[in-house]
Amino acid sequence: MKRLRIGISSCLLGDEVRFDGGHKRDAPLLESLAPHVEWVRVCPEVELGMGVPREPVQLVKSAAGLRMIAVHTGTDYTDAMRAFAARRVAALAGMDLRGYILKSDSPSCGLDTVKVFDDDAEPSRSGTGLFAAALTSAFPAMPIEDERRLGDPEARTRFLERVTAYDRSCAQARVAPPESLTPARAVPVFRVSGAQATETIDKAAAEEPLDIRLHGRSFAVIMRTPGQDRALAAGFLLSERIIRSADEIAAIEHCRHPDQRKAHHVVDVFLRGDAAARVPQMLDTRRQMIANSSCGVCGRATIEELREDISALPPGPQVDISLLRQLPQQLREQQATFDETGGLHGAAVFGADGALIVSAEDVGRHNAVDKVIGSALLADLDAGADAGSSLANGRGRPAVLVVSGRVAFEIVQKAWLGRIPIIVAISAPTSLAVELARESGITLLGFVRGHSLNIYSHASRVAGLRREGF
Repeated sequence: MKRLRIGISSCLLGDEVRFDGGHKRDAPLLESLAPHVEWVRVCPEVELGMGVPREPVQLVKSAAGLRMIAVHTGTDYTDAMRAFAARRVAALAGMDLRGYILKSDSPSCGLDTVKVFDDDAEPSRSGTGLFAAALTSAFPAMPIEDERRLGDPEARTRFLERVTAYDRSCAQARVAPPESLTPARAVPVFRVSGAQATETIDKAAAEEPLDIRLHGRSFAVIMRTPGQDRALAAGFLLSERIIRSADEIAAIEHCRHPDQRKAHHVVDVFLRGDAAARVPQMLDTRRQMIANSSCGVCGRATIEELREDISALPPGPQVDISLLRQLPQQLREQQATFDETGGLHGAAVFGADGALIVSAEDVGRHNAVDKVIGSALLADLDAGADAGSSLANGRGRPAVLVVSGRVAFEIVQKAWLGRIPIIVAISAPTSLAVELARESGITLLGFVRGHSLNIYSHASRVAGLRREGF
């Protein structure tokens, strides 16, 4: 008989991993389920390195949210536990788990009704352990219970039935797409709170090129989030007036050529009627381009060419974290038209000392960035120079580009061409923006709001941090 893999808090198996060196072996549970399952044991505290025996921890409500705090010394394990949970859950995702049994009431593994302490009140049973929260978020369809709920034989039977049904559904499900086709990507990040920086895993919206071909020949390369590629190609061709209606489309298909390494990033469109007759002339006269997900034309045929044409930025300068946190507000203070309309993006360039060099507003995020870099060029600031020339306005060389929204590939590209080593964004970067920032030597900060932010690349330029896990 097939034995299904079930994750389990290792103390329930009799492992002596509790804070006091003991265990919580659940004999009835093990005896009833053992013939049917293969156990995958996990103890978050021990695997995190907290040791046995160890100081007990508890969940504490605070202004910063739920925290995991040592009872006697007050040591805060929250960020370390969450980072561990992200890594461990990612590893478990590749182990074909079909269910999970957690230790009830645990600050790490409790599924619900975990005690939450508050200085102003008696503890409430309203919490979920930090590891359990990450587990249930990552596996929303998988049967997950705690040992207290499985104390009844009928409950154990129902759990095993759910595990078996989940196994069948996994077997019937189609093969998951490769990462390059998913709409979000896992990216390593340094999460900063106050002066503490902790390594963890975050998600970034995917940004990938889609090559739209007409009759087998490349027509345009569009930056997009993977998904609905055939619809995107049809809409793009209509907006470009290549087609006038659906009647002119004969077929739209992903490339299936066996030698095409990234076939799912290529869509071939075949037209009919008068539209088909116009294809040769359109292909002969149209320049190759990259149209990105927010702005249109970028003037290169492939991303690879963009990467090959520009040298990476050298190290430095270092800018203190406290100064970087202030720059979004300084940009906001320059947005006079936004105050009137509420509808414009902003961008600004600052020196390493925090001095404002130039700012701009525009309905397009990319346009605002072009304006500030272009202003530097027109003022003979020579933002791209490596020779160390002084700036015309005497306020120092451009060191930090601040943008009011998210950061996609083209924003990093513009900073790279402008030789600006640090990007500060109020919102999220895309996956390709993170990738390009790493390649180009740019320090990329996202979600810069108040005391919290994420550092996605080249954190060495950020001074004033206490770094954990770097």
